[in-house]
Amino acid sequence: MTEFLRRPTHHYQDPLARIWMDCAERIGFRIERTNLAYATTDGRGTIFIGADEMLDSDDSLAQMIFHELCHALVEGEAGETQADWGLGYSGGSHPWREHACLRLQAYLAGNMGLRGFFAPTTDYRVSFWNSLPEDPFAATAEDGGRRERSCVAARIAAWRAAQPRWNTPLRKALAASAAIAALTPRVLQAEAAALPASAADGRQEAGNPMPSLWETANQLPALHPTGHAPVAAYHAEHDCDDCAWTSFERNARRCQHAPGIRLADDAPACTRWEPASELDCLSCGACCREAYHSVEISAREPVNKRHPELVVVLDTHRKLRRDGDRCAALGGGDTPQQAYACTIYADRPRTCQEFTRGSNHCLDARRRVGLSL
Repeated sequence: MTEFLRRPTHHYQDPLARIWMDCAERIGFRIERTNLAYATTDGRGTIFIGADEMLDSDDSLAQMIFHELCHALVEGEAGETQADWGLGYSGGSHPWREHACLRLQAYLAGNMGLRGFFAPTTDYRVSFWNSLPEDPFAATAEDGGRRERSCVAARIAAWRAAQPRWNTPLRKALAASAAIAALTPRVLQAEAAALPASAADGRQEAGNPMPSLWETANQLPALHPTGHAPVAAYHAEHDCDDCAWTSFERNARRCQHAPGIRLADDAPACTRWEPASELDCLSCGACCREAYHSVEISAREPVNKRHPELVVVLDTHRKLRRDGDRCAALGGGDTPQQAYACTIYADRPRTCQEFTRGSNHCLDARRRVGLSL
């Protein structure tokens, strides 16, 4: 009798793993598995993720890739050129950078009902993640409120995530993950009989089955009527009426996040809601800081004669001098609690005079410095 040997012609891939590997590749990263590290990067575009046997039972390749992409967003292009995003093996001496990554991770995943499913695997899950409020960007006034360091870094990262390189791949990967979660039966149980475990790594004793990680996925949050963000349950006591980015134009309530769309009187607050009372120039200073690189002035403006030390004269134009990443005329803001102040306010250039608080330019400036989403 002739013996036939079956030869496979394909290999199976976990759908979520394929989705997030593709997401990383479209953004510009390569994903490789390794037995030498849990998760690491080489600073040259490769993200190494530990082999399956190195991961805990509530880990997934998808979650690990998502976490590393959040690190890339927080650290920016400069961090991409450094091994381990410049953090060192255990986050170095700057835990706020890991906190920023986790705030961003909670925000992006939470907007798709996947905050529990994509929870991090690191020790920060116990020390930081589990204590995050529903609003992942919330910080106490004592810590600096909206200007708390990790909150600022996380919002800047969220702004980067909306830029062309990142937006489509990340949005599609999160949407596909949510779609798979919606179709996965919640009654599945993860068999842990073969897992010798300890409480330290989140596993249970052999023979004691654990609930499926899929059970942590929630329904997709409802989109705001404008379509630009999900409705925020944690802002349920508020609505668009008391949001900093609501204005009245052409006899209608409108949102700076969704120009041209008319808001209903009872429109609920979204994840980008901000209290109108906190839109204060003296606690912001965004337009005078790294949001914009120069303020053009004309030769006839009073600032030329009254503050010549602040004026830079170029071949074809003039502009206000800058000290580092801020206007040289801007004072204060040395700590999150300290207010800002323009030292030449009465003589400020026309460009500054015409800059409107609460405008689209104001929102753009605040996004660039990490105060708004």
